[in-house]
Amino acid sequence: MRTVRFFCETIEPCGDVFLCDVQSRHLTKVLRLSIGDTVELFDGKGAVAEAVVEKISKDKTQLKIQSLNICKSRENQRIIIAPSVAKGQRFELIISKCTELGIDRIRPVIFERTVKQVEGKNALRRYELLTIESAKQCERNFLPVIDEPRNFPNAAEELGKLYPDAKIIFGSLTDGAESIMNLDFGEQDIIAFVGPEGGLTDWEEDMLKKINAVPVRLTDTILRIETAAMAIASILAAKRDSKEQKI
Repeated sequence: MRTVRFFCETIEPCGDVFLCDVQSRHLTKVLRLSIGDTVELFDGKGAVAEAVVEKISKDKTQLKIQSLNICKSRENQRIIIAPSVAKGQRFELIISKCTELGIDRIRPVIFERTVKQVEGKNALRRYELLTIESAKQCERNFLPVIDEPRNFPNAAEELGKLYPDAKIIFGSLTDGAESIMNLDFGEQDIIAFVGPEGGLTDWEEDMLKKINAVPVRLTDTILRIETAAMAIASILAAKRDSKEQKI
């Protein structure tokens, strides 16, 4: 039986740490763990620890660190998914599944044909909580970066500055689009733009081509945003991870 995992924002090499709010309630009320039980903690930034429950109070749980391991962060082959904003639970599904797949960054984009949603810090916090729960389940040690939505020109500019050597792709049904199965991004980072269901405008496609983005085809059918985003994320993650296993 695997050790139960909990998110802890700060993990020190020695001494005690505390779980509060959601994580503490999950430990005590849902799983009904008790003093002396061993759990695994992760901070989403690479620190993973084994800890023992020491004290349980009404609003927090105290644990003592037994061992700590610091994982090295990825420096190349990072996968950045930049999907059009979608409504409510549809976009939450993208967040959860991309976290499970090991995507490194999710940049919500507002394209000209995006059905715009009211976003804010509450939505962003909700997305962050979804990444935590997904990372707990899939045993991922690094949380993906979740950005606030940006319009397409700003998103493209910002990602270009953050990942200047990245290969850039975008979903397309045009005749010149090659199958994503033939894509090879080597050791590069890769940024994948996923347009809205109404499609990219001619201006947006021209702008992507000006930054050397490559059109890729998933299927011959028009996909919903969440379907396309998860399909692209799955294929890119599988290609990356298969390369790592050969090294």
